Amino acid sequence: MTDRYDEIVEYISSIPRFTTKTELKNTERLLEMLGEPHKCSKAIHIAGTNGKGSVAKMMSLILGKQGIKTGLFVSPHLVRLNERISINGTDISDADMVHIFDKVMDVVKIAITREDTEKIYHPAYFEFLFLMATVYYAEQNCDYVIYETGLGGRLDATNVITPEVSIITSIGMDHMMYLGDTIQAIAGEKAGIIKPGIPVIYNTGDDEADKVIEKRAREIGSPYYRVPDAIERITKTSGCEEIMEGFERYVAGFTALYQRNNAETALVAELVLTGAKSLGGPGFKDEVASIKLVEGAMHAFAWSGRMEFIADNILMDGAHNEDAINAFVKSVKHLMDVTKNRDGEPRWNQISLLFAVSSDKDYDSIVRVLSENLDFEDVYVGELDSVRRQDAGEVVKLFQKYMPEEKHFDIVGMHSIESAWKLATGELLEDTLLVIVGSLYMVGEIKDIINRDK
Repeated sequence: MTDRYDEIVEYISSIPRFTTKTELKNTERLLEMLGEPHKCSKAIHIAGTNGKGSVAKMMSLILGKQGIKTGLFVSPHLVRLNERISINGTDISDADMVHIFDKVMDVVKIAITREDTEKIYHPAYFEFLFLMATVYYAEQNCDYVIYETGLGGRLDATNVITPEVSIITSIGMDHMMYLGDTIQAIAGEKAGIIKPGIPVIYNTGDDEADKVIEKRAREIGSPYYRVPDAIERITKTSGCEEIMEGFERYVAGFTALYQRNNAETALVAELVLTGAKSLGGPGFKDEVASIKLVEGAMHAFAWSGRMEFIADNILMDGAHNEDAINAFVKSVKHLMDVTKNRDGEPRWNQISLLFAVSSDKDYDSIVRVLSENLDFEDVYVGELDSVRRQDAGEVVKLFQKYMPEEKHFDIVGMHSIESAWKLATGELLEDTLLVIVGSLYMVGEIKDIINRDK
């Protein structure tokens, strides 16, 4: 089985990841040939530049806490492909990966050789995984499936579903070559997941993005809920004031400050699903009970690679665009201020950085934000094990450009993540916080190194 599993992972990994976006007819035709598995479960659809994976995980916990069999489809994976397809916290098994791959591949082979219909193309990387996920969740009789978009929304393979609610998280400048070079253009692509009459919950953090989403929702008759406004309405609802205060106190304690916004988004989505009176619904369920349930689900929340401590003084985060880096910086500064030792003194006196980035990112802006807002003792730059690797020497030059000249001696570039990791951890002092940021793929590589060294 291991050889067969390795073969299918190698095959899927060889499929191009980034291709010219086409209409969704290709995905729809393949799903028809598979028996329309995407229609076998209720769904929640989530798009956004940052935070969509966290909100997806939170929603899966909220539904799971109610005894609902819930599938979760996310990207990217950190170590193993199986991480993208899970049910109630359990990743798809290697055996099921092989079984589902074979079912999809059999249909793909037939589809791409048919001559009696309009041409059907071999699915792209993400599209293939989405097809596998839909078949798996249908076979497993999931009640709900939460689908996170891969890139954008309007032309994303997942946009063939009709969900119970659509969710749009924070929107920023990322993947501009595919989605547009303005917030409005990117928001327009994300707003493409909104379906006629289906509620949309949004927490973009940008007024211009909000306007794009609201305009689209009005055009197609979809109820829309801006999270900050919805939270205010819920808090002012009779009987909810005290429980909401407790909820806000709890989520304010997340290591990552940005997870507070994600938790509020998940809460509003749950209340919309249950018809909360405070949000204009018929009141299917007691709101206080719903808020308590969501807070309880948050206690189980952990999202690998998002402000994750892998040692007492080593912190990893997958932030890889300017908006996410800004949020990361705020969280690190907060941690430095509030984390104390047993004597009540600051736990860490200085910060070091391990950094790598993909070549298709706006890494100049990322390096600038890090350099201007955090005072690093040492900087270690590595290169991803990927065709999208960015030359460490070029990144070192950017750190030298933005950091004080006296710090240039403390910036080192290496040609692999493993070499940079070993040097950074080998030189790490007890009073220093090592932060690892720049790419989720680097987070995955480091987790793989740690697992191999156990």
